[in-house]
Amino acid sequence: MTVVVTPSAGRRKAAITLVALGPERAATLLRGLDEDEVRVLAGEVATLGPVSPDEVRATIHELVRGLGEPGVLPAPGKRFAKELLVRALGQDRGTALGEELDLPAPFAWLADADPDAAAKGLATEPAGAVALALAHLEPRAAAQLLTRLPADDQGRVATRIAGLGAVHPDTLRQVEAGLRSRIQDVLRTEVRKVDGPDLLAGLLSRAGRNASREVLQAVAVASPELAELTRDALFTFDDVCDLEPRSMQVLLRSVESKQLAVALSTSPETITAKVLGNLSERAAESLLEEMDVLRGVRASDVAEARSGVVAVARQLEEEGSLVLSRDDDDD
Repeated sequence: MTVVVTPSAGRRKAAITLVALGPERAATLLRGLDEDEVRVLAGEVATLGPVSPDEVRATIHELVRGLGEPGVLPAPGKRFAKELLVRALGQDRGTALGEELDLPAPFAWLADADPDAAAKGLATEPAGAVALALAHLEPRAAAQLLTRLPADDQGRVATRIAGLGAVHPDTLRQVEAGLRSRIQDVLRTEVRKVDGPDLLAGLLSRAGRNASREVLQAVAVASPELAELTRDALFTFDDVCDLEPRSMQVLLRSVESKQLAVALSTSPETITAKVLGNLSERAAESLLEEMDVLRGVRASDVAEARSGVVAVARQLEEEGSLVLSRDDDDD
């Protein structure tokens, strides 16, 4: 079997396959590749995060027929990648390439900078240098910078990106060093990011329930979206733990067991214990059974379930059935 280094989606699939096979069999496959291909795949393996069971099955279906149901593939990290390089290329060369994995990714400092400040600095640079920098960033970060460049520059830089071919590592390092030295002063500009809804929620939590409701109604007239974000910040799923027992019991009676199980699946034990302590013995057993059968819950599913619980809590408060915890100064 031959592993082919293809564009990003193909590299990810190849990395998943290598990790799932383990170092011995993966190294056997890598011996059929040239050094540049091995380097690319090792880098992909080193940055590979947790992989869902569905993606494992879809990617290595033919290779895992006898493995049964695969679980979540743990993040292999640099240790696995270094071992892979040594087994595939030998001790000396594999170790040398493994040490390169400890170096920061090219232009990583640019991805961590404030996009507006970085784009301002890049706007004065040659299109070729900017194209090379953006080509080494994650697509989302690169897109943020590209779209912030002056309109005329966007086309020139995009054209240079499309025309990029092989770049020698020494050239890459020289361009990166020069670019960084020229725009580092711009990047040092401190930008303080303010979470408006969270800030307003902090103020309203101390304004009293009636005043808080009136202010939110006024915000909703101007911007329903901002009002909703502020309500989200006023009471979160973690705040469920702070509800007094009667209110929590009222809330729990109104939430489906399956939704609650998903919402609690990644919560600290203290919150889970608090919830279980406010359920009847039968309801607590049912909830634990629901949680026991959960497998591979996605973060988006957890967030959706928690939002649902909070929505129920808000509705019950509107009906006067419970009181959500706030640091009220007055009513």
